[in-house]
Amino acid sequence: MSGIYIHVPFCRKKCSYCDFHFSTTFEGYRTAMVERMLGELKHRIASWTHSIETLYFGGGSPGLLTPTELEAFFRIMYPYLPKTEKHEITLEANPEDLTEQNLLAWKDIGINRLSVGVQSLQDHLLQWMNRNHTAKDALLGLERLSRHNFSLSIDLIFGVPNQGVEDLEPLLALVQQQAINHISAYGLTKEPKTLLDHWLKKGTYKFLEDEEQVAHYQYVRNRLMAFGFEQYEVSNYARHQAYSIHNSNYWKRKPYMGIGPGAHSFDGNQKRRWNISNNAQYLKQINWFEIETLDGIDEWNEHWLTGLRTQRGILHQTITALGGLSAKEKKTITELIETKRLRLSSTGYHLTDEAFMEADRISSLLFRIH
Repeated sequence: MSGIYIHVPFCRKKCSYCDFHFSTTFEGYRTAMVERMLGELKHRIASWTHSIETLYFGGGSPGLLTPTELEAFFRIMYPYLPKTEKHEITLEANPEDLTEQNLLAWKDIGINRLSVGVQSLQDHLLQWMNRNHTAKDALLGLERLSRHNFSLSIDLIFGVPNQGVEDLEPLLALVQQQAINHISAYGLTKEPKTLLDHWLKKGTYKFLEDEEQVAHYQYVRNRLMAFGFEQYEVSNYARHQAYSIHNSNYWKRKPYMGIGPGAHSFDGNQKRRWNISNNAQYLKQINWFEIETLDGIDEWNEHWLTGLRTQRGILHQTITALGGLSAKEKKTITELIETKRLRLSSTGYHLTDEAFMEADRISSLLFRIH
């Protein structure tokens, strides 16, 4: 099974922390961009040999696409979807997108899962993030959404400068009350060339100390688990097994096709492709993508990086298929088990609950060097 990811490079505003590829001044070439993306999809899907399980509209802000524009993508994809399968079809949306008109249109088109960027229910934090909605907008949008039969995920951000643990509580309490069965909880990160990066360098704001970040992470995790959520990946929690199939397939290194500027693709084996993060060059389609062939070391490192981020861990059979552990790697694993960073099960190696926040650092200890 595979997935298709559509990267919509449009946004109303630039959030202070965001380094994703998008433009806020796109109306002059909006139609040309959509047509170019439709053309890429039509060309590439015709030779895609993997059965399609998931569709995901991300960005950017795909909620800015009109129903007519969204439907144009579906018209191309529908003939390639297995008719016997139920597909997970996700649209990322912002609270201001959740109008009755949009919700009805999205349902009619075939979208069955929404991922809503709420981030916070504190207006001062939303303003700091430069979000385009207020807490009231979010609550009204989610109330409207509750009358429609979508699978629902929301995003929240913790570790924001001047954010106290108490600022997280309103959104977490809402999760308990609403039919929200999936949460993506992200710790704020410092990305280069963002407004946040500028503020930190200038000294306008100070990033939270490590112990404060850990306190926020543990508070979110403990509250969500008390509400019946399972942490199935470092930043993702699900209730009633409402896992994101599309994102889970990324972590399992299943094949996916990425459409649009900045989108990435993977053949499920050794080929990775990424489109250029430049709207003008993508529109011209001259030197607009690159392809990389992974070697055995790349493959080994990716399995550890993605596997340890999940509850599934890295499987014994995967390690065996990649040639097994060296004496040095066995020693490292033994030390990680002794220090309660890793645990051994019948299926493989897994991070302990205490070590989830250190996933990337721990996996890097088992990387192989070219």
